[in-house]
Amino acid sequence: MCIKPIFYFLPLFPIVTRGILYLKFQKRMKDVLSPEELDKESHRTYIMTLAGFSFSGLLAMAVLDTALRQDYRLAIYYLFLSFLGYLFGLNLQSYKAKRWQDQLATASTDMASLCLVLSILSILMTQNFSRSFACPLSIAAILIWLVDHGLHFGFMWGYLEKIKGN
Repeated sequence: MCIKPIFYFLPLFPIVTRGILYLKFQKRMKDVLSPEELDKESHRTYIMTLAGFSFSGLLAMAVLDTALRQDYRLAIYYLFLSFLGYLFGLNLQSYKAKRWQDQLATASTDMASLCLVLSILSILMTQNFSRSFACPLSIAAILIWLVDHGLHFGFMWGYLEKIKGN
């Protein structure tokens, strides 16, 4: 199976969008976060759960790929990035203090959650599922992720616009 290079770059989408946010609000990115914005422990709990899920999926796909001699390379790639993204986000939660660190952690976890969705889509699209089954599921999964990402991005943009004048 030939994998198009674009599929390897899809996980960068949330990093690019958060980078745009950083560039637009550079002065605000140096702000020290309030205690409510820090909320390190609840973020860490959420991230640890999903990191474990990514790690389990990664191991399962690696075993399946070897045992079944099928091509799950793309799913393994996405699950690997997902695990690393959650791990990086988890580590950032330990010492974040400024807004740019929070945005980097958010970009990392957004990338990780996108990779979870992409791992499922890669299996749906590369295995022997009918198009009438795989396409609607793929579209629904991507749309749900995009809406969630767009809402979070929009809320943060609006918040930063609001405090920009202060």
